[in-house]
Formats: sequence, structure tokens, C-alpha cells
Amino acid sequence: MNLGLNNKIAVVTGASKGMGKSIAYSLASEGVKVLLVARNLDLLKSEVHSLLELGYSAAYLQGDVSDLDLPNLVLEFIKKEWNSSPDILINNAGGPPPGSILNHSDQIWDAAIQLNLMSVIRFTRAMLPYMKEKKWGRIVSITSTVAKEPSPTMVLSATLRAGVSAFTKAVSSEYAVDNITLNVICPGGVLTDRLSSLLKQNAETTNRNYDEILSESQNMIPAKRFANPDEIANTVTFLCSEAGSYITGTSIMVDGGLTKSYF
Repeated sequence: MNLGLNNKIAVVTGASKGMGKSIAYSLASEGVKVLLVARNLDLLKSEVHSLLELGYSAAYLQGDVSDLDLPNLVLEFIKKEWNSSPDILINNAGGPPPGSILNHSDQIWDAAIQLNLMSVIRFTRAMLPYMKEKKWGRIVSITSTVAKEPSPTMVLSATLRAGVSAFTKAVSSEYAVDNITLNVICPGGVLTDRLSSLLKQNAETTNRNYDEILSESQNMIPAKRFANPDEIANTVTFLCSEAGSYITGTSIMVDGGLTKSYF
């Protein structure tokens, strides 16, 4: 299948590891010029070096998506590097800390809002005019299944991820006529460093064995396993392609059947 992505330009945030890294590699393998954005400079340099060795087109920019100036810095970088503007935006950032409503102060809420909601709004707002001018654009935001099925111990993530879905739906309706699609991918359990950290934290809190927690968690999924980051990346790449051009305004559960709701 020809995905029609050759020479498109993509911005992938949180791209130094986990799902962001896999998405960057997947897009690059389809001929996309990829700008990897993340906080860890050493990891960024390493991944871009690997991409270039594979013959792909890639560059990096260190930054925190909570930074109000970062979207404009990204646009300036792409203008200098490729004399163009982004065609694809992948909003991806690590989730906020777990905990119930009484565990989080206003300061923690404010930080999470900047990281997981306002970053999506700012990057989307910055990129849309350029996509509108080209009459082509793809925006995919990575969130979580808790956007649809909230958990009391993930109240920060549930609240903000649902906000991203609502924001995406509202904006997608306005820009569909311009051949710009906006969608949300809601992964379930994905074998990343963050998931391992959460499971270890759970094991320590409950004084249980990590492997026991891991097995128990996977058995809750109908597929009986966590996803590989590449499986999320494949879905994202399809949505960015010409083959996915009629899908917009959706929040897609990619979770091995974990989510119980069917709409």
C-alpha cells in the first residue's frame, strides 16, 4: 500500500523513547522527514544518529512541551532545516503522576494541565495555519484509555486526556474541509519505561512482587499481553497516510480489547 507520505515533514514530541520513538521510526520509514522533540538531549542525539544511519531524514530539537515558546521554536527550526513547514504533528508526552483527587495540589494540577492538555492546544494552534495553507495536514494526539474509562487513581490523566478528545473533536469539524484530519490514539497498556515504572510503584506500594503485578495486569486484557510500541506507531502512521484521509475527529482505542465500552 502506498501511504503517500514521502517527503512530508513531521513533528513528533516525546520522541526520544517509548511510543514517540517508535512513531518517529515508523514515519521515517515511509519517507517522512521527522523532527524529534524531547527533553533528553543525549537520547535525542542517539536516536537521530540511528535514523540517519538507516538512510532516513531526521533532526532533533531539545525542549519541554510545557514551554510556551516551543511550538514557535519548532516552526523556526523546520523553516531553517527543510525550508518548509510541518505536514504532520504527533502530540505525545508522558502522563501525569497517578493518585486520587486528595493526592494532588493545585500546583500538580497546573503542571499536568500544561504538559498534557495545553501543550496539545499550543502545538495544534501553531501548526494549523500552515496545514490550512497547504490544504493537507495530519494531527494525532497520543493519550490513554482512561479518557473513555476514567479511574479514580488516575484522575489527572483521565481529566486531561478526555479534554484532548473533546478539543480534537471540536477542531476537527472546523478543519475537515481543508483536508486536515485530527485524531486521538488511546493506548491501553504499552510496554514502555513509564508503564514499568508504574507497575514497580504499584508493587512497592502493595508490598507485592513485580512479576506478579505484571502477570495480573496482562491477564486483565483480553489479548493477554501489553502492546509493543510499534503497534501504536503502525496505527498512527496509517492515520497520517492518504489511506486514512477520511478518518477525523475520532478517539481510537488501541488496547487489545481492554476498554469495555463499544462507542
